[in-house]
Amino acid sequence: MVDPEVVRRRLREIDRRVAALRTVAAGGREALLADPDLQAQVERHLQVAIQSAIDIAMHILAENSSAAPEDYGSAFTLLGREKVIPDTLARRLRPAAGLRNVLVHAYVEVDPAQVWGQLDDLDDLVAFAGEVESYLMRDRPDE
Repeated sequence: MVDPEVVRRRLREIDRRVAALRTVAAGGREALLADPDLQAQVERHLQVAIQSAIDIAMHILAENSSAAPEDYGSAFTLLGREKVIPDTLARRLRPAAGLRNVLVHAYVEVDPAQVWGQLDDLDDLVAFAGEVESYLMRDRPDE
């Protein structure tokens, strides 16, 4: 059974990290590109927000699906098939898993300009959080 508190703890983390990323985005692209410390903050916020979404996907799938994801990206695809999130959102989130891998494993090769571009996709994480919360309410309406 999906543990709503485990999921909601990660949803709160997504919310917190997205809020921090929106604050940075409000400062503008040039501010980010000129500040290596700010770049590191953004990379970490993105990494944790995406990892939280992946953790949620894996938790839900482990409890409610007979299918096992081949990789982190396919976890979002499977959530779409399970009708936890819309298929269109699942397709948009799949590349986020690749970004997470770059941030974790290829950190030396991270391009700050590309990271800036990822700040346009924060609404997908927000939409994911909303869909998962709706799923929790459908799955356990008494909570």
